[in-house]
Amino acid sequence: MEPGAFEDELTCAVCLQVYQDPVMLSCQHSFCLKCIEGVWAQTPGPEGFECPQCRQKFNPRPSLKRSFTLCNIVEKYNQSQPLAKSSRVACEYCTENPSPAVKTCLKCEASFCSLHLKPHSLKEAYKDHTLIEPVADLTDRQCVDHKKVLEFYCKDDAECVCVSCIIIGKHKSHTLLSLDQAQAVIKEELEREIESLQGVQQNCSSKQRDLERSEAEIKTRINELKGKLLKSFSEWRRQLEEDEEYALKLIDEEGLRALSQIRSCSEALNKRMEQITLIDGETQSLVQRDHLSFIQNSKQLLSRVTETQRVTDPDVPALTLNLSNISQLIQKRLNGSEKYHSDILGIIVPASTEYGGPSNVTPPPHSSSGAASVPGNVLQLSTGITGRAGISQGQRSPMSLDPKTVNWNLVLSDDLRSVTWTERKQPYPPHPERFKHRPQVLCSQSFSSGSHSWDVESDGKDWGIGIVCGSVERKGRGSYLGNSSKSWCLFFSDNFLSAYHNSEFTHLPLTPSNSRIRVQLDYEAGTLSFHRVTDSLRPLHTFQTTFTEPVFPAFYCGNKSLKLLN
Repeated sequence: MEPGAFEDELTCAVCLQVYQDPVMLSCQHSFCLKCIEGVWAQTPGPEGFECPQCRQKFNPRPSLKRSFTLCNIVEKYNQSQPLAKSSRVACEYCTENPSPAVKTCLKCEASFCSLHLKPHSLKEAYKDHTLIEPVADLTDRQCVDHKKVLEFYCKDDAECVCVSCIIIGKHKSHTLLSLDQAQAVIKEELEREIESLQGVQQNCSSKQRDLERSEAEIKTRINELKGKLLKSFSEWRRQLEEDEEYALKLIDEEGLRALSQIRSCSEALNKRMEQITLIDGETQSLVQRDHLSFIQNSKQLLSRVTETQRVTDPDVPALTLNLSNISQLIQKRLNGSEKYHSDILGIIVPASTEYGGPSNVTPPPHSSSGAASVPGNVLQLSTGITGRAGISQGQRSPMSLDPKTVNWNLVLSDDLRSVTWTERKQPYPPHPERFKHRPQVLCSQSFSSGSHSWDVESDGKDWGIGIVCGSVERKGRGSYLGNSSKSWCLFFSDNFLSAYHNSEFTHLPLTPSNSRIRVQLDYEAGTLSFHRVTDSLRPLHTFQTTFTEPVFPAFYCGNKSLKLLN
């Protein structure tokens, strides 16, 4: 049993201290001998004597005999607790065998047992005396300067003082409070500070709950993403296995075709050689016969020889594997693998945007290989961005071309502000946003509000300038600029200038091929205007529509170059 718990079993219910000379009543409750005698001496019951704990009546007064069993237990306990025993405060008014003090009076500067404390609770003269838990040494409760009890609180210096400090000491002109008042003031201040801290604690607790929710959401999101990715990669692996089986099957079929052709030619050659061998054998046999038989049978043999000679030897073509056909079939099939890139990015990219990450995935740096040796058609861009008041030249914010959208027959400049057409396909990595069939490219920037303008210049004879919605197709006829409801374009081709949208052309007056074109977009008004830039702006065409999603500047470069002007 723990010492504290064991001590509870040995505590007198009157003095609340460990028993001294314990006695046990017939009701089985024990008390210190002096404690029970003191109680019965001060307050004898009208019907006799009673137990202070259970109130059982005794009449006549029972004899009080020491409980030797309990005495031995107390003695052993005291021996095991020397420090606790030595630290007890004794009553200063017990002359013989002092009892433990239950209270210390700061006014009297003395400690009292329960018996000698009675006057403090019964007599009016002691009402203003302050009682505290028993203290052996009152030095820390006395003034250092005057050796008197600290009874007041100096508000100016925030310290406790004695009477002499107030009258003759350094605190005589200070604001003073009683200890009760000071306790109330300090308690109120402490409660305010604690209340403030509780507010901080509540705020921290709220943030902690937010973090816990975020942790749970992120773990859930991780599991969802992993599940989707595992499914996509599993499908990709399955497709790769099918593609592998398909490619091997094509090679096997082509091999069977070539080998079958070889066997057919070989059989024809063997058959012809067998016929010649047979004729040769018959000739050798005929030579051995007599003259008449030889002459009579030679005519038929000569006829067979002549017939055999007339048969054309079988042609043996250049027999090899037709791998070009196989490569085309495999290439056509593997073109569908881009779908898996798209599926995987479709899982990661929205998640990145949702959690505050970048809204697009940057592909590897573009290649400029071969650009120096290829004639150029260059695209220069400058942009002006204004409010709803209208189009303004204003301060221009540079735009850049998006490497992940550029077609394989276009080369981007290092600053991503010009594009050049080339016959040689560039080694760009597959990407779901790349234009597959037309030499087109988008800007990295998109617009979903406000008014904007940018200038483009071309030195070629086959170019297109416009805008597209981000969801426009990237392959097939729907990906051509102006060939769907999600793209608007000004085209110059074959010396004709046209406005093109949703597969409908509007032919415009001819403009020189080396024109500088200004594009002006007012998103809220739903207008897209094109102007020729010379000494002044010459209107060319204006589209009127309603935009429902962000739009990207778009460019078609069929020969030479296009430039985004600064």
